[in-house]
Amino acid sequence: MSSEQRAVHIVTDSAADLTADWIGDLPISVVPLTVDIEGKIYKDGIDLTTEEFVSQLRSGVFPKTSQPSIGAFQEAYREILDSGHDIVSIHISAQLSGTMNSANQARASLETDQIHIVDSGTVSMGVGFLALEAAEMARDGRSATEITDYIESRKQDQRLYATLETLEYLQKGGRIGRAAAMLGSALKLKPIIQVRAGVVEPVERVRTYRKALDRLAAIQQENQPFDRIAVLHLDAETEAARLVERIQELQPELKVVTGNIGTVIGTYGGPGLVGVTGLVSRNQ
Repeated sequence: MSSEQRAVHIVTDSAADLTADWIGDLPISVVPLTVDIEGKIYKDGIDLTTEEFVSQLRSGVFPKTSQPSIGAFQEAYREILDSGHDIVSIHISAQLSGTMNSANQARASLETDQIHIVDSGTVSMGVGFLALEAAEMARDGRSATEITDYIESRKQDQRLYATLETLEYLQKGGRIGRAAAMLGSALKLKPIIQVRAGVVEPVERVRTYRKALDRLAAIQQENQPFDRIAVLHLDAETEAARLVERIQELQPELKVVTGNIGTVIGTYGGPGLVGVTGLVSRNQ
């Protein structure tokens, strides 16, 4: 890093589903989205446990989610800029959330060219892996422009697939996109969806949950090799563990990160959601 080049700090949002353990000492700040459950507002990933959240969903409550306020981004950005850092801000798809809009308005209000904003075009660890790679570059002294250009290019390497117990939550939340075509199917068929170019799209339907998990593993095999891969779930620990096992049978050398889906993404996927996301290796 030259003496004139400022260090870089990464900002993302809680829809990236990054945990403190995964972030470690990397230069990443997370701005939380909010979840409204019957009039009570929770900060995603901070105020509400997964167990409490699932209990609400299972009882028939449908939460409302909101992007971070412009003020929340202004506060985060100011603190980082005041510490002498440039910012690369990487967020959930603008077609699925208003988060990008809040970030852009915050940047405009601060009247600075030291904030670079990237639409990840995806959700969950699809965003999280991009943020982690950006933070590793920042740690290694790369400039904000270099990091932004790389992440804009790296977006093309992401893959995100999931299976759901039901499409009900996507439909209620208005995030169903082209997967709406699956709504007329027999109730017992399990949908497999993907997030591509920022929107939810149908992939196929299978007859059982186990077959859906096997299909997710096979899809990853078709897309391999991966540099990074994660299996996340909401109230489906056994099924997620089975999917990890299948992926590792097919790709024994691959380390699979596992964890819970956060409350924002969980609102639209619902209990029983199992998703797998990865970044395809560029060394193919």
